Amino acid sequence: MGDMSHAAERLKAVDRVVDCDFHLTEEEEDFLPYLDDPFDKLLQRNDDHAGVSKGLYPNAGYLTPPKTGKTSSRPVRTIEDVREAMELLHTDTTLVTPGTNLRLPYVHHDELAASLATAYNEWILDTILPEDDAVYGAILVAPQKPDLAAAEIADRASESSMVAVSLPGAGANPPLGDERYFPIYEAAQRHGLPILIHCGTTGLMANFPHQWRGTKRYLDAHLLAHPVDHMFHLSTMLTNGIPERFPDLNFVLQEAGLGWVPYFLERYDNEYADKQYDAPLLEQTPSEYIRDQFYFTSQPVEGADNPQYIKFVAEQIGPENLLFSSDYPHFDFDYTDTLLNSLRSQLSESEMEGVYGNTAADLFDIPN
Repeated sequence: MGDMSHAAERLKAVDRVVDCDFHLTEEEEDFLPYLDDPFDKLLQRNDDHAGVSKGLYPNAGYLTPPKTGKTSSRPVRTIEDVREAMELLHTDTTLVTPGTNLRLPYVHHDELAASLATAYNEWILDTILPEDDAVYGAILVAPQKPDLAAAEIADRASESSMVAVSLPGAGANPPLGDERYFPIYEAAQRHGLPILIHCGTTGLMANFPHQWRGTKRYLDAHLLAHPVDHMFHLSTMLTNGIPERFPDLNFVLQEAGLGWVPYFLERYDNEYADKQYDAPLLEQTPSEYIRDQFYFTSQPVEGADNPQYIKFVAEQIGPENLLFSSDYPHFDFDYTDTLLNSLRSQLSESEMEGVYGNTAADLFDIPN
């Protein structure tokens, strides 16, 4: 599991630790029992859910040995699993995000995808969230059916343990700046819920199919899939004026690391300077909108052994837009003090408190 004993003393430097991207490892058998008809009956093979249809979520098929990385893969399917991991990581509050259901945009039946999102939400409310006020979730929605997604948000918005909307980005087509997603953004803004956008390596299959076919190793795909997917989504969101159309809506981009963000800020501002006709709704520079309404989770902290690099990246993003995340239990998860070790001499005490918990508490309206 790795040794986290050294972290406890170091983490005393911050009052609270909020993990903004902690993954469940839900299996289809966990949430399919919560499906409504007609899909409940359509997917049944026997009288119980042990015989339920499998393989609804396409997979890229990369070789990823379970013992690769810091720890062997561990299941996180119960509240006990979550608590055990929180103790290991020395976190005070956890925002759980999907595992299998990050591939929801690949489900080849739009109405089924929406129903699966509902089933997942029912499952986490029933088994993960109600027992522990230190654990929070996000309302999962299927990008394939924005109207049904908006209705799902409205149905779940009153749940105090649901503090955001989870909109999977891997495989979402068209990109998330498209008008078809406006009902999702309208509903999230109306209910004061930030939107979590999480991409993934499997996203290459749909969004970059030629590159996917040409990659022979997981390394090539994993290196670029998350940040490149985020950049396409973010670019279209800015070009189509999403921050102007939804000025009270915040977005959190998860699990792509941090180094790509300064590049994107400078690159988009530079392109926008002589192509403003392509983004006529924008009244500020793109980087100003990003700093106003977009947040970025920290994992994976590339360059953790280079504090000057981490300081530069944090300054360019803005410490107030940076959120700690572990990405546990993925093979490349970050120990809770990885970012702290790199930034503690670079940021002020209040900035570190913000990165590790206070910003997330304000953003997600999590009580002290």
